[in-house]
Amino acid sequence: MNRLLLNFFWAAAFSALLSAPGLRASPVVGQEPIRCAPCSPERLAECPAVDASCEEVLKETGCGCCLACALKRGDSCGIYTAPCGSGLRCLPKPGEARPLHALTRGHGVCTETPEPDQNQSDNTPDLPESHNGPTALNEGGSTVFVPGHGKPFDPRVITAKESMKAKGNAIRKKLVELGPCHIELQTALEKITKSQQKLGDKMTRFYLPNCDKHGHYKVKQCESSLDGQRGKCWCVSSWNGKKIPGSSDLPADTECPEELNH
Repeated sequence: MNRLLLNFFWAAAFSALLSAPGLRASPVVGQEPIRCAPCSPERLAECPAVDASCEEVLKETGCGCCLACALKRGDSCGIYTAPCGSGLRCLPKPGEARPLHALTRGHGVCTETPEPDQNQSDNTPDLPESHNGPTALNEGGSTVFVPGHGKPFDPRVITAKESMKAKGNAIRKKLVELGPCHIELQTALEKITKSQQKLGDKMTRFYLPNCDKHGHYKVKQCESSLDGQRGKCWCVSSWNGKKIPGSSDLPADTECPEELNH
């Protein structure tokens, strides 16, 4: 799966939990990083050739294994397109109502990223992100940003970590106040972490519930993959998340009927 998609799934999952009632100011217990499947010789052999006239050649983002011609500023981009060039990021258009949906459809735009403040960079020590911030894991050439991954051991923060553990327990108690989708989302995150610890590179597919801000299910749910292939999609009831008969293997670009929301 494309790194951008992986980042968005994790960010969306934690944003959904943090935006839920009672959790806005609470930290989230750290999650283990999800690692991409390795680039086997068979996968590399299937990579298409890059046009010789391409100005910048980059490796596919995230879990991709092939090289691709980088997109330029202003080009349309998305989760399943070639990566944007150096100094550019694929972002939703300003005011986009459904940013993740737009990126999955290739409706983003390659946008320049602001240059960091040089003075601030020189005066700021290179410290790891806080235990509530994102952490970058470089695994076989792929960097996956995972919210909530902790700092290395530091005796000065033992007390803070103990406090965080207590708050984490309080979060679990408050899960009963959340909607059904948010509760399943929390459980899914824990299962994914445990599954990858056991399966390692053999784990190439996983499912994270797609929730709305009220904690109910969005009618279209999709499986995620770490092998560069699109996962399966299906339609569900927005109230209980149960699969609608006949909606299995829904094409990724097909929407579920709106009446399923009611």
